[in-house]
Amino acid sequence: MLGFPLPYCDELLYSTIARYGIHSGIVSPKELLQEVFGDTKIIATLDLPGHLKRIADLYPEVVGITPSDLLYEHTLFPLYAPFIGKKRRRYLTRELMANRKSTVHLTAGVAASRIKQPAFLRYCPGCIKEQINLYGECYWRRDWQVAGAESCSVHGLLVESDIRRHDMHRHLFQAASESACPSVVQQPGSWQSDLILNSVRELLKLKSGSVPELCQWSLWYRNLAADNHLNRGTQVRHDLVVNRIVEFWGEMWLGQYGLLPNGGEPCWLRNMFRKHRKAFSYLEHLVVLHALLESGWKLADVLRIVVGFNPAAKAFNEALKGTDKAQLNEYRNKWLAVVAQHGTKRARRHGYGSIYAWLYRRDRDWLMKINEAHRKPEYEHQPKVSWAQRDRRAVRRLIDLREQSEVQLKAPRRSMNWYLNQLEHKASVEKHLDVLPLCSLFFARYCESIFEYQIRRITRTVIHITRDDEPLKRWQVLRGAGLSEQRLTNLARRFIEEVLEI
Repeated sequence: MLGFPLPYCDELLYSTIARYGIHSGIVSPKELLQEVFGDTKIIATLDLPGHLKRIADLYPEVVGITPSDLLYEHTLFPLYAPFIGKKRRRYLTRELMANRKSTVHLTAGVAASRIKQPAFLRYCPGCIKEQINLYGECYWRRDWQVAGAESCSVHGLLVESDIRRHDMHRHLFQAASESACPSVVQQPGSWQSDLILNSVRELLKLKSGSVPELCQWSLWYRNLAADNHLNRGTQVRHDLVVNRIVEFWGEMWLGQYGLLPNGGEPCWLRNMFRKHRKAFSYLEHLVVLHALLESGWKLADVLRIVVGFNPAAKAFNEALKGTDKAQLNEYRNKWLAVVAQHGTKRARRHGYGSIYAWLYRRDRDWLMKINEAHRKPEYEHQPKVSWAQRDRRAVRRLIDLREQSEVQLKAPRRSMNWYLNQLEHKASVEKHLDVLPLCSLFFARYCESIFEYQIRRITRTVIHITRDDEPLKRWQVLRGAGLSEQRLTNLARRFIEEVLEI
């Protein structure tokens, strides 16, 4: 494609696509999607956009831009890549480059992360001025949109624009501009934000290379606790770790991101120094590393050391020999009696753990076979939500929304997603429609179809034209409604020809 702009240094790919729409004079979001992706159903994703191979193909070969370049230089993927293990990183890379739908936000842990990303796109007014003076336009930088990095190291605190990160217009790429990013007086940033910003920029500059496995991160943090004398033998003194983290960062700053360690279980900081059974976010890693490493450390050096670790395989003790036959039968009979009554798990937790341990050391194969035969299902989880009550409450809210928006011709398409975005429990309603019959019935009856939305846009345009006593022209109506002959549905075309007679 001739004319597709080259991304600026550290510009989000989202911003590059939005600038192309401005350069080309494309007003319709769907037309922009068709032009760039060849598909009008693509979601405008800020942090981890997919279809990278399709976008890389828009550039001439002489430019030398590859999908990997776009992934590591113009998305937020480098924030997650070093902490999720090799297998998951390879999977995410394939998914982001492929031209198909994906669940990368779930796989990368973004959706369930303790660290919530900013609700609005952010910008630095000082940097915006410099961009306009240098390039004649402005763009969204990657490091502006990272939670924890709340400031620019040169100009001060970042400012929220009025553009939502997850807008109800899911297909709309919105470019940075002087109107969307007005100039305001910036306050100085905190030292915590500046410290995180430096490390975030290091992360964003990392290229594709070897990344640690979760077991290697486990060994690294165990050694880090020992180096800081936060252990007692092989055990980590979690209370000392908490004191060190809170003393370094301060309770207020940690509480701002939900990282203030609590005394109960589970605690993310305790889990960080135990065996890693899941990946931790970039901010959780940086919080610990800055508090426990000496100043001047580099993230690339840490990753190189962690990748070099070779965790020893877990030792599996052999069964003890020479056990008396009569004693063995006695313990077997005791275990058979309690496991038949309570089941395997409850027997271990209700005073018979010593019998289990004795047999585990001396007759492991028999014990495993018996446990498998007497395994009892866990008690069914009692739901904490009254779905009938939530169904009634949600459908009342949906009815109110319909009545408020029914007479608004300028309102966006009242699709199921539009209604869901107005609800307090959007995700739970969307995922549990099978137990929300009233909401399901509402969506089936009242969600606005595409042809209904087109007719409403056409009607709005016709009212505007006829107010000025101008004759109706087909091309004028379609342009005012943001439609074209190609995108018109059959019913909308019949409405124009038979009702409006143009």
